[in-house]
Amino acid sequence: MPKMFERLRDLVLGGKCADSNGTAPALVIKVRCNRCGEEITTRVEKAHALQEQYDTSPGAETAEPALTGYLLQKELLGEKCQELVRLTMRFDPCRRVVKHEIAGGQLLE
Repeated sequence: MPKMFERLRDLVLGGKCADSNGTAPALVIKVRCNRCGEEITTRVEKAHALQEQYDTSPGAETAEPALTGYLLQKELLGEKCQELVRLTMRFDPCRRVVKHEIAGGQLLE
């Protein structure tokens, strides 16, 4: 099956990730501002907000680069103060969180 159709099938049917918890359509993120302590909640639509990341290593020059995961970069601003909370999250190809970095706040589980 050509790669284009495999990718379309995976997008529609869930592909290799059908049984994972990463297939939920949205992710609710809660953070606490370090400056004022306000809890900020946001919702991220995984189908639209995540940036695709591809293998760009020198040996990976193929006709179609391989998808290695997704990236989310978000700046959150509460109502109590003007301090931005900057959040970066990395996801695997099944859209499961594998790593996060946060500046100006704490990620609440």
